[in-house]
Amino acid sequence: MNKNELTISNILFGIFAIGIVLYMCLTFKPVERTINNYYQVSLGGERIGLIKSKDELYNLIDEEQTELKEKYNVSKIYPPSGLEVQSVKTYKTNLMTAQEVYDDIKDLDPFTIEGYEVTISTEDDGTTKFYVLNKEDLDKAVENTVTAFLSKEDYQNYLDGKTKEADKDGVEVTDVYFGDDVTIKKTLISTEKEIITNSDDLSMYFLFGTTNLTKKYTVKSTDTIETIAEKNKLGVQDFLIANPDIAGENALLAVGQEVIVAPINPVAKIMVDSFETETQTIKYETKVILDKTLSASEKYVKQKGSNGLSKVVYATQERNGVIMKSKFVSEEVINAAVDEIVVVGAKNVVYVGNNTYWAWPTVKPYRFSSMYGYRRDPVTGKPSSMHRGVDIVGTPSDNIFAIQSGTVIASGYSSDMGNHVDIDHHNGYISIYMHLKSRVVKKGDQVEKGQLIGVMGSTGKSTGKHLHLAIKKNGHYINPLLIYK
Repeated sequence: MNKNELTISNILFGIFAIGIVLYMCLTFKPVERTINNYYQVSLGGERIGLIKSKDELYNLIDEEQTELKEKYNVSKIYPPSGLEVQSVKTYKTNLMTAQEVYDDIKDLDPFTIEGYEVTISTEDDGTTKFYVLNKEDLDKAVENTVTAFLSKEDYQNYLDGKTKEADKDGVEVTDVYFGDDVTIKKTLISTEKEIITNSDDLSMYFLFGTTNLTKKYTVKSTDTIETIAEKNKLGVQDFLIANPDIAGENALLAVGQEVIVAPINPVAKIMVDSFETETQTIKYETKVILDKTLSASEKYVKQKGSNGLSKVVYATQERNGVIMKSKFVSEEVINAAVDEIVVVGAKNVVYVGNNTYWAWPTVKPYRFSSMYGYRRDPVTGKPSSMHRGVDIVGTPSDNIFAIQSGTVIASGYSSDMGNHVDIDHHNGYISIYMHLKSRVVKKGDQVEKGQLIGVMGSTGKSTGKHLHLAIKKNGHYINPLLIYK
C-alpha cells in the first residue's frame, strides 16, 4: 500500500468514527435515577439497614414492649440508648421494614424509659449515680430524709417561714440544703439499670444506701433498745431513725418483734442550720476541803449543793442528724447553782486526788455533740464507728481544765487526736483531752484539779471546735460520764 492509499484510509476511518459518535450523541437517552429520603438505622455503631419511616419504628417499639410498660407503670417505651436513626439521601432502594429492624435489635440492647438521673459528687467518696422515675418521688424522699433527722413540725415551720417565740425552748431552722454537689437531669434510662420506682424505696436508699434491707433482728426477752443497738454496733439514735415506728429510747419492745439493725449510711449530706433554745440544769460542783486535823475516815458536808437553771441559745449546724458545730449564743440564768462543800480528813495522808469528786473540764453551759459508744463517724460518715469518749461543744469560753489532780504523762500532737493532754491521776484513772487549739502544760507537770491545761480547738481528725474527753480506768476506756454519777 502506497502513501496516498494509507492517507485516504485514515481519513475514511476518521469520518466513520465521527459519524458513530454523532449518532450516539443524537440518539442517547440517559437513565433517570431517583434520590430517596430514607433513614439509616445503626445500633452501637453497627449499621442495621435503611427504613422508610422513623416514626413507624419508634411506634412499633412502643406498641410491642407492653411488659416493660407494666413493670415500670409507664405509658411509653423508647429505643435503646445506642440506637441511631439518621436521615440520609441515597439512590439505594433495598429497604428493611420496621418489623425487620425491630426483630434485629430487640435482643441486642435494652430499651429505655423516661426518668431522672441523680448524680451526687462528694469530696471523700467520689460520684454516686442513681435513677428514679418521678421527680415527685425524689422530692418526697428528700423530705423523708430530712424529717428522719429533724421533727416534721420544725421542718414544716421552716417551709412556712414561721419563727419560734424567743422565750420558748425548741428549734428554729434557718436553712436546709445539700452538703454535696447534687445534679438532677431528665433523661432516657436503660431498663438494665436499677431504677427506683417509688418514694418509699427512694427514702430507704437515701438513708441506708440500698433498697434491700436484709439486716434485721428479732427481739428477745432480755433485750432493750440500748442493748440491741450495742450488739449491732449502732448508736441508739441511729437505731430509732431506722425504726421510726418506735416512739423513743425508753419504748418497750415485744418479744419476737422484728426490728431493723442496718447502719444508717446516707448517700447525700443533708445539712440543717438552726438556732436551738434549751433550758439546762446547771449541775452544782463539789468542792473538797482537806482538813489535816481530821482522820482520813472522817468527812462531812459543810455546804449542801443545789442545781441551777438557765436558758441557753446555740447556733447549730447538723449533717444527717449529727452535730458538726454548735456555737454558744446567749444564756439567761434563771437560778444560779450553789456549790457543795465537803470537808475530808487528811491527817497523815498525802493527797494525790480521789475518784469521788471530779471537776468538769469546760466552763458552763455546754452541750454534747456526740456520746460514748457506736456512732456514724462525723468526719467520714461511715457507720458503726466506736467513739471512746464524749464530745463537748457550745461553751462560752474555750478554756479546758484538769478534771482531777495528777501528773501530765503526754502533751503533744497526733494526726487523729490533734493537740492533746493526758493526765494520770494515780488512782487507776487517766483523763485525755483531745483536739485542743493549744496546750499550756507539758509532760511531767503536776496539775491540780480545775487547773487550766489548754484551749478548745479543732485540730487532728475533727469536724469543728470541740473537746473530746476520754477516760481510761485501769488501762481500759470507759464512758466518761460514769465518773460524774
